[in-house]
Amino acid sequence: MNAGGTYRSDQGPALLAHLWQSLRRPEYWAYSSWLEITTKYRRTSLGLLWLALPVALFVLVLGNVYSHLMSYPLERYLPYLAVGYVTWRFMIQVVTDVAGALPSHKANIMEGRIRLTDFILVSFSKAFFHLFFGGAVVVAVLMWSPETHLGHLWTLLLSFPLLLLNLGWIAVCIALIGARFRDTQELIGAVLMLGFLLTPILWQVDRFPPDTLRGSLVRFNPAFHLLEVVRAPLLGGHPETASILVVCLLAAAGWALTILLYRRYARYVPLWV
Repeated sequence: MNAGGTYRSDQGPALLAHLWQSLRRPEYWAYSSWLEITTKYRRTSLGLLWLALPVALFVLVLGNVYSHLMSYPLERYLPYLAVGYVTWRFMIQVVTDVAGALPSHKANIMEGRIRLTDFILVSFSKAFFHLFFGGAVVVAVLMWSPETHLGHLWTLLLSFPLLLLNLGWIAVCIALIGARFRDTQELIGAVLMLGFLLTPILWQVDRFPPDTLRGSLVRFNPAFHLLEVVRAPLLGGHPETASILVVCLLAAAGWALTILLYRRYARYVPLWV
C-alpha cells in the first residue's frame, strides 16, 4: 500500500507511515466511529447516556457489595473499583472490537484506497467515546470520596500515553490475526473473562505484597501493570517502579515486533478478509 492507500506487490507497507497518515487525516475513522455510536443510540430514550449508565450501575452496585464482603471502607474501595473498571473496559473494548475490524470493512479494504490503520483507529475512537462517558463516572466518584488525593495526578500525563502505546501495538497485531483467523474475537472474549477475575479490579492488590509468591504471580500479569500506571495517579499514589519498567519494555518490544508483522503480512489482508 503506498501513501495514497493502494497496495504494492514489491514490498510490505510501513506501519508507522500508515499510522501517521491516518492520524493526520482523521476524517474517515473519526466520523465512522461517531456515526456508528450515534446510530446505535439514536432511537433510545436516554441516548448517549447509555454509555455511562452501565458503568455507574456496575460501580455502585458491585462497589457496595464487595466493599462489605471484603471489609473495605466504601470511600476507599469505590474509587479503586471505578478507576480500575473504566480503564479495563477501555482496554477490552479496543481489543475485542479490533479483532473483527478488518473483516467488517471488507468492501473498503478490497477497494484498496483506505489504509488498514484507519480501520484500526475506528475501534480506538469508539473506545474513546466510551472512555469519555465512563470517565464522567470516575470523576463523580472521586469528587464524592473524602479519600481522594490528586497530588500525583500530573504523572497521568506520562503514564496514560504509555497505556495507549501498548494498546496500539496490541490492536494492530490482533487486527491482523483476526483477519486471518475468524475465531480470534471469540477466543479473546473467553480469555478476557478470565483475565477480569485474575486482574486486581474487584479485589485490591495490596493484599498481595510484591515479595510474596501470590504477589509475584499477580505482577506477572501484564494487564496489572497497564492498569497500575493509570490507576495509581488517580488514587493519589505513584505507579510501582516495576510497573513502569514493564510497560515501557512491553511498548518497545511490542512495537518492534508489530512493525515487522505489519510489513510482512498486511499485504495479505485483502486475501484473508
